[in-house]
This record gives sequence, C-alpha cells and structure tokens, in this order.
Amino acid sequence: MILVTGFGPFREVLDNPSGALAEAVDGAVVRGRQVRGLRLPVSYERACSLTREAAAGAELVVGLGVATTREGVQVECLATNRCEGEDIDGACPERLGEVPSREVRLEVERLARALGGTLSSDAGSYVCNAWLYTALRDLDVPVVFVHIADAEALPPEVLLNGLEALL
Repeated sequence: MILVTGFGPFREVLDNPSGALAEAVDGAVVRGRQVRGLRLPVSYERACSLTREAAAGAELVVGLGVATTREGVQVECLATNRCEGEDIDGACPERLGEVPSREVRLEVERLARALGGTLSSDAGSYVCNAWLYTALRDLDVPVVFVHIADAEALPPEVLLNGLEALL
C-alpha cells in the first residue's frame, strides 16, 4: 500500500488542493500497490498521529502540502526541527525532537523529474515541515513530501506517474 496524505483548510486556504489531490488518487493502483489517499487536519499533533496510524502496512508514504508563496511543484529533501505559527488547534510546539534536521532518503531527483518539479531543502516551518520531520523520525518506510502551489500544479495522473517512477 502507498499512503498519500494531503491537508485540509487553514488560515486563508479554505479549499486546500493538497487534500483534494490525496483524495483524488485514493483507490488507484500503482505497480500492483493500492493507493490510500487521506486528508489530514492542519494540526501539528493530529496530522502526525493520524499518519502514524494510517501508515501501518504501507510501503511508501507521500505527503502533499500547499505552499501558496511558491510556484509549481517542489519535492522536499530536508525537514528541520522548527515550528512557527499556530495550527488550527491553536498549538505551536517548541521542538519536534532532538535532531536538528532529517534528510529524505529516497531518489527524490527521479520523483521531481516525473512531477515536472524541482528539489527544495526548505520544507518551511509550519505543519508540512513538522509532518515530514516526524514521519521521517517515526516511520520505518520511505517517506517523501511534495509542495504544490495550487490545484493546477499537480494533476492526479501526474502524481500517479511520479509514484510509479519512484517505485
């Protein structure tokens, strides 16, 4: 199983395209593996907890998030131990763990090419970064995170092709 997560609404993003994309690929099959799409709340604690639960039995976990200040698609290579800004629950943790940063250990260049995107070493400092940092720390399967600028940045069929290239 491949777990693909996206996020729900937050701040000025009332219709989060990352959550819609995760739901759009739910039920697809990539190289014989079922894709499970899941929309998460923009909550430091709940998003990470729900991901840990949903990742049971997964071979790959892909997080999606929206970055309205960026263009196109960016595959994140690094998550840092920082959080800034309150989530939808009003929380903002001081630290995520003991390690300053965590690196994605997948062939992210191949994924970025397949998605028509670029690589990024700045997952931000909000829930997307916290999700990636925590998933890399807590899950025993490969994890990657992709930022999209808007709904048109990454059509579902392109994401599925990217997953195929990654596998």
